[in-house]
Amino acid sequence: MATRRPGSGSEPIRVFGVDDHQGVLDGLSQLVADQEDLAWVGEARSISEAQPKLRALSPDVVLMDSRLREESGLDLCAWVHRELPQVRVLMLTGSTDETLLFRALTVGASGFLVKQARGRDILGAVRSIAAGGVVWDPRMGQAVLEHFRQVGSAMRREDSLERFRARMKQLYEGMTLVAGERSVEEMLGRVVRLSRAVTEAQYAALAVLKPDESIAQFITDGLSQEQMRGMGSLPRGRGLLGEVIRSRRPLRVDAIAAHPHSAGLPEGHPAMQSFLGMPMLFQGEVVGHLYVTDKRGGEPFSGEDEELMGLLAGLAAVLIHSARLNLDVERLAVVEERQRIGMNLHDGTLQTIYSVLLGLDAVLGELPEETRAYGTVNELAERLREITDDIRRYVLDLKSEVRPLMASIEEIARDLGIAEMVRIHSQDMSYTLLPADTVEQLARFAQEALSNVARHAKASRVDVTWRRVGDEFQLVIEDDGVGFDPKAPSPPGHHGRSHLEERARRAGGQVTVQSRPHEGSRVVVTGPMPS
Repeated sequence: MATRRPGSGSEPIRVFGVDDHQGVLDGLSQLVADQEDLAWVGEARSISEAQPKLRALSPDVVLMDSRLREESGLDLCAWVHRELPQVRVLMLTGSTDETLLFRALTVGASGFLVKQARGRDILGAVRSIAAGGVVWDPRMGQAVLEHFRQVGSAMRREDSLERFRARMKQLYEGMTLVAGERSVEEMLGRVVRLSRAVTEAQYAALAVLKPDESIAQFITDGLSQEQMRGMGSLPRGRGLLGEVIRSRRPLRVDAIAAHPHSAGLPEGHPAMQSFLGMPMLFQGEVVGHLYVTDKRGGEPFSGEDEELMGLLAGLAAVLIHSARLNLDVERLAVVEERQRIGMNLHDGTLQTIYSVLLGLDAVLGELPEETRAYGTVNELAERLREITDDIRRYVLDLKSEVRPLMASIEEIARDLGIAEMVRIHSQDMSYTLLPADTVEQLARFAQEALSNVARHAKASRVDVTWRRVGDEFQLVIEDDGVGFDPKAPSPPGHHGRSHLEERARRAGGQVTVQSRPHEGSRVVVTGPMPS
């Protein structure tokens, strides 16, 4: 028997509401009824009224208040989770108490929103959890993580180590239900900062991996902007980080340089001594790694540090999985919105202007050409024609979706036949904020640099790294090829460096080239992020 997919084709997502306030139910039912992919199938104002209806209707998603008159929505949520496990619950509440959120997650809620959420946020949450995701209100993310930290701290003081570990495991199982689809990058950043804080480490970092286990995104805490600018490409998954990924086990090391799997630190990287790394696993898949280095005071990392890091690595894995689950839906929504705007402009605005132009042409046919009125009307008509041309160009731009920068660079590498040696890394996704003309110039910059590598470098590996440093971006392209002397004049007919400088200038930035014979090359374009 085929598995039903809510919201696909003619099968809308079936939504049921439970709230003791009829006005809220009326508002939610109208909100849902206006959506083609959703259907409001019923409602109730108490647990006793809700249970038989839920058994009979078996909806896809239940919108449920956390507090009902003289009853707790949490009790109903636990009942749904136990009796109707295929039904997903989105809790709505007027409270911002993180303890309530924690309890909701532990009794099986798939989502939690404060009753200040906009209608579009509620609809987005319904669609997300119906597709298997989990959602929480981004306003509560920081408080919840702080709550978990405080609970863990109290347990360390009051309980034995074994009891602490058992209760940490219980907390972990509850936290794996937590995800924040609207603030995933912010929440991952919070995980990194919290990892550094709870382990008293000097540095912390989190890497999101691609399916081939190369780094797609890299988030750090503890490094200054100067240190970030001076570093080369992102870690390549060798050494201790590679060992964490390969073994899928935590790795705790007192002296990095003395470990047999250590690959050393690249030039420009701050010195580091102790190391604690955790694989981030979701359903057996390694989606990234989280690690800290240099515990303050020179002490080695402890077993309790490892337990806390395991907890945070599990949370980060769920956040990454949630982000991947919703990425295609978000991209589709953007494309559909662009198409809708273009259609409205084409079918509405352009048609209206055209009707005005026809009227002006009719007036011109009745005016003598030598009169002032003819010149005025004719000038107005020409101006309207220019406006229609501008709108048509805009509509074409909407229809031709701008490819993200890193995706464009991957395609360039494939076209040059060097895709297998090129590794794309990103510290964040801030490149999606760049305007289209900057993306175009940076893509052409990358094309010129990679073309030079393909023709002259004799390299076995090329790393392309995007990072944001304060109000600036850096696009770094470095190879392990034969290198050259940057001070030597270019051979006749070779204009690669001048082309790189021109592309960087058009992107609003500047380029630096570092290379030595037989030591590879490093090309960096630095420019301002859009305000």
